[in-house]
Amino acid sequence: LLFSFSFAATMSKELKQSDNIPHENQIVKNHVVEDKMEQQQPVALSPVASSDVAKKQQHQEMNATPNKMKNFCTRSDIRHGKWVGKINSTNSSTETAVMPMHAPNLAGANSSQNYDACNAPDMYQWQVANEKNENDSSCEFQQEFNSELFCDRMKNTVILFIGDSITWEMYESLVHLTDGHVDKRVHNRAIQRKIAIVINVCGDNHVTLIYRWNKDLSNKGTSVAIENMLNETFPTMIVLNTGAHYQSDIVYHERMDHALDLIAGWQSMCQDRNLPCPFFWRTTPPGIFNCKSFTRPVNNITMMEEHVASNPGAYNWNHFRHQNELALQKLESSGLSSYNIIDAYEVGIQRPELQVSQADCLHHCQPAAADAYNTIMLHYLQVNRTLEDMSKIAKYEYSYNRTTNIALSGIDVDWSQDTTPYLS
Repeated sequence: LLFSFSFAATMSKELKQSDNIPHENQIVKNHVVEDKMEQQQPVALSPVASSDVAKKQQHQEMNATPNKMKNFCTRSDIRHGKWVGKINSTNSSTETAVMPMHAPNLAGANSSQNYDACNAPDMYQWQVANEKNENDSSCEFQQEFNSELFCDRMKNTVILFIGDSITWEMYESLVHLTDGHVDKRVHNRAIQRKIAIVINVCGDNHVTLIYRWNKDLSNKGTSVAIENMLNETFPTMIVLNTGAHYQSDIVYHERMDHALDLIAGWQSMCQDRNLPCPFFWRTTPPGIFNCKSFTRPVNNITMMEEHVASNPGAYNWNHFRHQNELALQKLESSGLSSYNIIDAYEVGIQRPELQVSQADCLHHCQPAAADAYNTIMLHYLQVNRTLEDMSKIAKYEYSYNRTTNIALSGIDVDWSQDTTPYLS
């Protein structure tokens, strides 16, 4: 399998295309979402329609997305969104109550008004907006994660999350959103022992969520080499990110090229097996200096970028936007058959009050931002995943052990399980 994967990655690199760069609203390379959203009139077949026509219609139906007729929001709609107050479940009104968010939303570092977001329920959710008219949110987007929809779309899928502690936040969020349980202490085990975290969710639909630690797309230190991950556990969907652990542009370019070559090789293997394998790249939101002086979301990305630029801290947070752009340029020129972008940068930078503490203004103490990333991911799956895709994955038989290796408590690895296939 190692030989076959390396060969596939090499061949994919040699076959890279120099296609025209897609527009930023393009969610999947070579597959513009707006094309999928066009309303099409159903074909009316007469009782004497030939079997060939009937078969053709059946094939078209199998390739259709389950909600083809809907006006789904585009990537541009999503990334130009804003945080709004959640609907009060005790209020009979269907209107969204928007919480006041007056700039600069600062309580002051030494103020008695400091707000502890970690110990309060989150009051907000991400709402999409039209780039030209922020009050236009008429397109289809589920603002809250729908676990039933996710489990239905992703039946029998193995989803591999590759990345650092911010990727862990997204993984942990998805586990909880699908009624699973895992604790951050398990993440520390994954780093220390270089093991995969494997959790099955969605009951009989058997969706397997795997997390592998890799802080900078390298195989150095505690990071697990991506090629090792792909050879040990062939996934049918990947979520990848790097960025929180800053590295120079030269190193970033080299490691992105290598990682995307491996992704291209994995996509080739999926195609050889006639499997639809979504690939997601998540952008990186920066840390926010003096984060605990913010009391609520700030729906002003320009102001937040100016704040980050003038207070970069010791971790080069002011360079995150630039390296996100580098990553998107790499993806556009990569020759990958398809990919999706989760715009965590725009979503995360506008929630400065969610960070853990004044000493840790990068990580989040609440899953609100990560929940939004997963909701966006599910949106793209809803847009792009066809009935035929779902059928193919549902029937696929994996060649490795997919048993959950986390104890029922969720706070440690279940060492009674054979973790050998997941050790690197």
